[in-house]
Amino acid sequence: MKHIIIGTAGHIDHGKTSLVRALTGTDTDRLKEEKERGITIELGFAQLDMEDLRAGIVDVPGHERFVKNMLAGAGGIDLVILVIAADEGVMPQTREHLAICRLLGVRAGLVALTKTDLVEDDWIELVRDDLADFVKGTFLEGRPVVPVSSQTGAGMDDLRAAIQTLADETSPKSNEGIFRLPIDRVFTMRGFGAVVTGTLFSGSVRVGDRVQLFPGALEARVRGLQVHGEGVDEATAGSRTAVNLQGVERMEIERGFVLGRPGELKPTYMLDLYLEHIPDAPRPLKTRDRVRFHTGTSEVMGRVSLIGKDEIAPGENAYAQIRLEAPVAVLPRDRFVIRSYSPVVTIGGGEILDVMPRKHRRLRASSMAHLEQLRPADESERLKILLHDTGVAGADVAALTGRLTLTPEEIGAELQQLGKKGAVRIVEPDTGLSLTKAHFESVQNSISEVLGGYHKANPLRPGAPREEVRGKSGGASDRVFAEALKVLSNKGIVKEEGALLRLAAHEVQVGEELGKVKTKLEGFFKTASFQPPVLKEVFNAAGTPDKAGKAALQVLVDEGTLIRLKEDLIYHREAVDKAQGKLEDYLNDKDNISASEFRDLLGITRKHAIPLLEYFDTARVTLRVGDKRVLRHRREGD
Repeated sequence: MKHIIIGTAGHIDHGKTSLVRALTGTDTDRLKEEKERGITIELGFAQLDMEDLRAGIVDVPGHERFVKNMLAGAGGIDLVILVIAADEGVMPQTREHLAICRLLGVRAGLVALTKTDLVEDDWIELVRDDLADFVKGTFLEGRPVVPVSSQTGAGMDDLRAAIQTLADETSPKSNEGIFRLPIDRVFTMRGFGAVVTGTLFSGSVRVGDRVQLFPGALEARVRGLQVHGEGVDEATAGSRTAVNLQGVERMEIERGFVLGRPGELKPTYMLDLYLEHIPDAPRPLKTRDRVRFHTGTSEVMGRVSLIGKDEIAPGENAYAQIRLEAPVAVLPRDRFVIRSYSPVVTIGGGEILDVMPRKHRRLRASSMAHLEQLRPADESERLKILLHDTGVAGADVAALTGRLTLTPEEIGAELQQLGKKGAVRIVEPDTGLSLTKAHFESVQNSISEVLGGYHKANPLRPGAPREEVRGKSGGASDRVFAEALKVLSNKGIVKEEGALLRLAAHEVQVGEELGKVKTKLEGFFKTASFQPPVLKEVFNAAGTPDKAGKAALQVLVDEGTLIRLKEDLIYHREAVDKAQGKLEDYLNDKDNISASEFRDLLGITRKHAIPLLEYFDTARVTLRVGDKRVLRHRREGD
């Protein structure tokens, strides 16, 4: 059986609720005030069953004061019944409701010409002619106009037949994609707890699933499900669904929230939009205008920033960015409506392009080009655009989820396809961390360029510190940097030696003069053994200027001949190895050693003993236990 959602629309007192009652037998006016005043204030719901069709009907208010309630029910409908009373014809809310349906992307519907029992047949034909002009150029042009009377039942069979025909032509909503249920009603059932209802926009949900109430962080478990009033184990897209939630209270939930899977939507205060300013709008729309933003079942205040323009006249379109005063949970391609702050009338709407956009400079051509590229893109192209925007940092599946209409699994599959085509580089298969091929190549080029510049500035250094190179490589994350480094190493372009990186072609070239200085300096440190000399005295004794002496000294440290414990405390490797040997022999015999015992063992001062012991701790020869040192391998073996 096919499931669709039908919405009513039309001016107050044109018979929407009576028509729904005549079709379904259900009175959708449930509030005491609605009964007393004879008008619909809140959304009403009914069910229409035909041979192979089960339709949920959303009956909306017609009064201009309750258009925001109408908007909360109109977002998920598949087809609309525009209700027009034959004795009054097209009225202000008729026009506004039709504009809202068009802006929300409704593409199917019909006109129900109600209260025909109050007028003559000739009058009905005149109204039909007027309606033809009214719907011209809209999605209702050429669609059925069905005269009916909810009081006598006249025309109801024709209306059911027209609904069946339109339903047969209507594509059902996809069960694929992210599960979303914008909440339009919240109540408590005794013995069951909190219940929320709404039209299931996309995806599916099962009893027992964990869900999240967006844009907040509350999580709950699905205790029970009903679709069109019947208990089910699973609800799918396109159905009126009631969800019994366990783990949250009724007072924590409100209309406008969206039920989804934990982490799959991204609450946001800023959106990129394609905006239509309707021809009936009372005045131009200007940048910084404060508007009422409606999407799904939510209403949030915000300010519009037009891209490339300062204002647009009624009937014109523009790209825009809106900054909201409260967060919303939406997806790209969702439709929206905006209403002016005062007077409160519908002035436009359109399509959401990006839910986590960067802040645009309004008059910059690149901002316009970006949005023009994004609007027509399919999900695969949109994914590439988002990855391009993240640059060398890349993005993983978690970061991309909620910025596309795809589930995390579908995003992972798309990345795999793009990876096979060579369009993106997947850095981490587990998380899906990826970046575009061009950005990955730019990271490699940056590494090579940084190393080339470092070698030129420091020809006597064997390589550049890894973290220094990463910091200068265009902002790549450590994971992306490591992958680029791996590729360069495999190609034989870069060598990684401990904490240093160098171009494979780089070699330290020590000239004849510097070589002589180097030999002299090594001799002094070798002779000094456990009593390292003062650097200035060494340079003076070697008869070398400070600059040349420091250069030769650094070469000796880099090649490992000398070991620098502190800036001015340097030992020859032979002395360190000899000290280590004495230390190990002592600990094999005595089990532990104090700093003063080590000082006496080598015949040195405490000033030199402490740095040596700390060096051996770092080199994992010893382990400090209180004020003593023990052999690390012996303690770890225990």
